[in-house]
Amino acid sequence: MKYKELIQFNSLFEDSPALALLHINNDFDSINKAMEFTAQRNNGKLETKDISGIDCEKFRVRTRDYEYAVLTNTLKDCTHKNKFLSTIYHSLENSAFIILIEDKKHSTIEQMIELLDEENFLAINDIDIFEDYNLVMAKKMHMWGAGL
Repeated sequence: MKYKELIQFNSLFEDSPALALLHINNDFDSINKAMEFTAQRNNGKLETKDISGIDCEKFRVRTRDYEYAVLTNTLKDCTHKNKFLSTIYHSLENSAFIILIEDKKHSTIEQMIELLDEENFLAINDIDIFEDYNLVMAKKMHMWGAGL
């Protein structure tokens, strides 16, 4: 991963005191340092969970605890993608963001957008940052779709 790509990735995060970030990872450690920098810059916290080899249907996180959830290469091995994204939806605070990063060999932007739309994420945008990976960002809005 190129340094310029990581700088652009870091610009996706809005500065906020005590920023709470969640990184759900499946063999994609390249952005950990960038996310650690963002958390430190905001006196926040970064929680990293490795999902490789774990059934994503049984994956659990705390409710309404994060302002950003970044999922890297998690969908390719997940058999229950909607249930998994629903769990992530409920882990986010109101008006929080989700960022999906998937290898272009395994997922298309259209597939990623469709999954986020099905799980009531809004303001869904694909952002061209990485050469080998698709990135889609969306927002959880209070009282829309799935509600809280």
